[in-house]
Amino acid sequence: MPGARTFHLILVLCLWSNGLLLWTEGLVAQPPRHVDPREFGFDIPPGTVRAGSGEAVTTADDGGNPVVGKLLVDVGDNRIVILPDGRLVARPKQSATITDRAFEPIGKDALTARLLASEFAGFKTNQTRRYLYLYNTSEEFALATSRIMETMFPGVANYAKAQKIEITEPDVPLVVVMFRTEDEFQQYQRMPTGVVAYYNILDNRVVMYEESKRQTMKRELVIQQSIATIAHEGAHQILHNIGVQKRLSRWPMWLSEGLAEFYAPTTFGSRLRWKGAGQVNDMRMFELEMYLKSRESDQPDGQMIEHTVVAGRLTSTGYASAWALTHYLAKNKRTNFNDYVRAVSELGPLETAGEMVAPGVVPANLDLFREHFGEDLGDLNTRLVLHLKKLPYSDPFAEWPHFVATVAVPDGRRAKRDANIFHTQDMAAKWIQEALETVDVQQRSAAATEVRAFPNREIASRYARQWLGQ
Repeated sequence: MPGARTFHLILVLCLWSNGLLLWTEGLVAQPPRHVDPREFGFDIPPGTVRAGSGEAVTTADDGGNPVVGKLLVDVGDNRIVILPDGRLVARPKQSATITDRAFEPIGKDALTARLLASEFAGFKTNQTRRYLYLYNTSEEFALATSRIMETMFPGVANYAKAQKIEITEPDVPLVVVMFRTEDEFQQYQRMPTGVVAYYNILDNRVVMYEESKRQTMKRELVIQQSIATIAHEGAHQILHNIGVQKRLSRWPMWLSEGLAEFYAPTTFGSRLRWKGAGQVNDMRMFELEMYLKSRESDQPDGQMIEHTVVAGRLTSTGYASAWALTHYLAKNKRTNFNDYVRAVSELGPLETAGEMVAPGVVPANLDLFREHFGEDLGDLNTRLVLHLKKLPYSDPFAEWPHFVATVAVPDGRRAKRDANIFHTQDMAAKWIQEALETVDVQQRSAAATEVRAFPNREIASRYARQWLGQ
């Protein structure tokens, strides 16, 4: 996410290996391929993969105490097991034997006591029906985070039900850890610079921090950006715990991240809240603004969609385009989109939707996409751009400086005027350059251009309207 770029610990480290896809509902004839479990951090070799079907197993936790866990997947002579606290561990089969006893998830009180006595001594805690929050942040930040999580869970679950995806209640408490400072966050788990939150598939926790040591913006804006990231990571946690995305399954990156963004829109302002599944994601629209105002968006050729769909890794702009594609398909091609999500949802643990054949490229993702949404990516891209340009967009940085770019091109006795508003001077200058490239050399040399700065978007918009004579 922009400036607060997300990092999904295992999702990113895995690097999208081995695969081709699916079979579901008679749509594709290829069996799934499997991911090497070592790419998820498990110290076990590849082997024959068999997904568990709810079997309970007797094993030991990290302290050597006997527990009843749940089988996630067999891999050769080893098993990956869900422990009672939700963490995934690898065990030799002889150390994780099938039992008739029921899986025994840990209670929130017992889990709270354990975590306070070990990793999070001195932290405050809060328990709700599904969540356990541990934090040493401000109460303001903790409250905003819990408000997002609590309202988002039923919204995501109900949307998945509407897609006719079978969902379940989480087996274990959903743990959310909030550190006060970036240093504490980094000491807990080293993350790349700029990451403010992540969902760890292995321990099933969302982890975040409140105060950045590189903070250069207003505190309110930092919190707003952080909450947007947190909602995204919370969506990942929910999807993995209600059965929409099986844990350790490898989805096409655009859908995995685009769906999390689809579920994650939050409001900006004095009362942060979850807006609802499928609402406009203002942070992502902000990132797409330059593309939507460029000449390129007027004649889309399908490259934006193709590059998004085959991407095995996403930049911040890639997250924005993944959200845009998800939003368009969910709103305008709902039946096809729901069929597609149900198909990908059938991927089991260690199953993948496509093989990365070049750095950051998964061609099989495009084949599956075309089977559901058609071959004409250019037409789809055109409709996507029109869809985005019609969306109501609340600029999350409306109170920050904006730049008005103006172009006046001689045309007989009058000049053709055009103006646009941007968040940076560089974006404004680039737009002027693109505008001049559309006129002949003589008009270009006589054109009058200007970039003017204004303290906020409202004043900039007022000036642009006046300059255009509106």
